[in-house]
Amino acid sequence: MRVEARTSAVVVTYNSGDILRACLTNLLASPDCEEIILVNNGNPDEFVIELGAWTEAEPRLKLISGHGNVGFGRACNLGAKHATSSMLAFVNPDCVVEPDALAQMASLADASGPVLVGGCICDPQGLEQRGARRGKLSVWSACVSFLGAGRPSEQAGIWRDFNRNREPLPTCPIETPVVSGALMVTRADAFWQIGGFDEAYFLHVEDIDLCHRYRLGGGKVIFDPSARATHIGGTSQAASWRVEIAKLQSFLYYFWKFARPPFGHFSVILVAPVLALAMLLRVITAK
Repeated sequence: MRVEARTSAVVVTYNSGDILRACLTNLLASPDCEEIILVNNGNPDEFVIELGAWTEAEPRLKLISGHGNVGFGRACNLGAKHATSSMLAFVNPDCVVEPDALAQMASLADASGPVLVGGCICDPQGLEQRGARRGKLSVWSACVSFLGAGRPSEQAGIWRDFNRNREPLPTCPIETPVVSGALMVTRADAFWQIGGFDEAYFLHVEDIDLCHRYRLGGGKVIFDPSARATHIGGTSQAASWRVEIAKLQSFLYYFWKFARPPFGHFSVILVAPVLALAMLLRVITAK
């Protein structure tokens, strides 16, 4: 029996590369996907022409363009404003989603109260990648993670890794503090009730912020291990040092935003050099 199509998928593209075609192909194969809002976040002119050709050939594709690179969260909000379905899916352009994943996630999100559902993001070998399910972000958990001191066990206490991909994959959907913005589904009315993505983030951490606000608003954040997508990383041509700078700014903004004054803000000031050094080392060792 055919599943009623009622999900709008928002895909933000910035120099995404050829993998975007595979992303869109699988989304169009999803019986729950009524439309795809493709947000052009500053692609080269020749690629925009190609995007336009795709939208002309496929009526379920809508292209939003002309605003430049406004950042991931703002672009997601822009795409969501053009959506017409009761459910919203946010999908990274380098994620190839299994055709039944959106329907599974939508069934969990279609509940009373704000519910945000994240899927299982896997590498091309089928192994769960870092970031799909995470613990609560704090100054301490960030330092433990970035310094490589985290341990994959609930028994590790304060040394438990913020990322949970090294822990056994759950056999059924579970509540978790954080899921990945690379693949998430929620009701459209709940998304706007929470306030959408915080547009002060340019890149990174906006998904962590959204999850935190769902929970603060009395909602739930759920990780569904059976809703899977293959993530092909590294398709964007953005320089790694630019990405790391944006990530550092986002982490510090998050900590400052949710810090409890006055000592919370003082801890953010103290930890800023530690995080900056850790991210610098990541850039150097990645070369």
